[in-house]
Amino acid sequence: MGFKKYLLFGLVLVIATGLYVYSLTDATYSLTVAGITIPSLPIAVWVVLPMAILYIFTIIHLMFYGTLGFFRLKKIKNDAIKFLENEKRALLGKKISNNEYKSEIFKLPGKVLPLLNIDPKRYSGYRIHDDGIEDILEAKQKVYEGNVLDLSKFGLQPDNALMIKNYENMLRVDKSYAATILKKCKDEELLKKASVAMAEYSPISELQKYNVKMTKEILYKLIDRIGEKDFELSNDKILDYSEELNFDSHDLIELVKKLKDKLSPDERVKFAIQLIAKFPENGADAYLYTMFDLQMIDKVRDFLDNSGKKEYTKYKHLLFLKDNGKNFDIDMFV
Repeated sequence: MGFKKYLLFGLVLVIATGLYVYSLTDATYSLTVAGITIPSLPIAVWVVLPMAILYIFTIIHLMFYGTLGFFRLKKIKNDAIKFLENEKRALLGKKISNNEYKSEIFKLPGKVLPLLNIDPKRYSGYRIHDDGIEDILEAKQKVYEGNVLDLSKFGLQPDNALMIKNYENMLRVDKSYAATILKKCKDEELLKKASVAMAEYSPISELQKYNVKMTKEILYKLIDRIGEKDFELSNDKILDYSEELNFDSHDLIELVKKLKDKLSPDERVKFAIQLIAKFPENGADAYLYTMFDLQMIDKVRDFLDNSGKKEYTKYKHLLFLKDNGKNFDIDMFV
């Protein structure tokens, strides 16, 4: 029964009881308590008096606990609103800063909430009757399926996991998004991918503009573009990058192999000479490889004749085979 109904029907019962008793007798009665005589009152009043006192105290009791219940319910409602907002933040991978709840019912779920990060693929058919959460789950599912979305309405930071995945999708769809990623993103792995992607279409000046750090992979992407219209990568630049990357003899051999289809034989010879001048300690193997590959055996012989007895023994054995009429592919040995 509601408080208002109790208030009304309780009062009606007290009044009806008093009227009924009064209709039976209008006699009076006086009561003496501890030597004090209470004036005579109708018997109907004496019957109704305990009911009225109980009625009044019951109302006070209901009002007191009703007030407590009101404030308790208000806490729960406020915590429910906060929990819903934090739930959205958790689903988006955002940091939850205001995670203190006043009602006991939300304290434990609130502590667990930051761990929430539902896999959208696993729960693709799951539905929650809240438009905000539905939007988030739908966005996460689409992004993790490889789609590119506008996530600006969610207010995500560039280092947010969902944003990073969306950037990866953008990069896969169109490599020109690399510039946007290099501007906004701070994730190291994604920045590396964007740098490599930019090396596939941008001039070197653009890479320098975005402070792209040179790597072997980026250098090889640039070498692959030699011969493209409006793209220039000089031998000196390649050698400078190789020095910057601290190429050893193995790396330099790999480099001249990479340039085989990009340079003419004369250009390869010129590059090999520049290389050995730039890398006097590590460049000899790459130089000898180039000369063997171009069948310039006299240049190999001249170089080896001026070397120490225990130096470049592999190439000396290969030269011996050549001098004895043996033909072979240098790539079999180097």
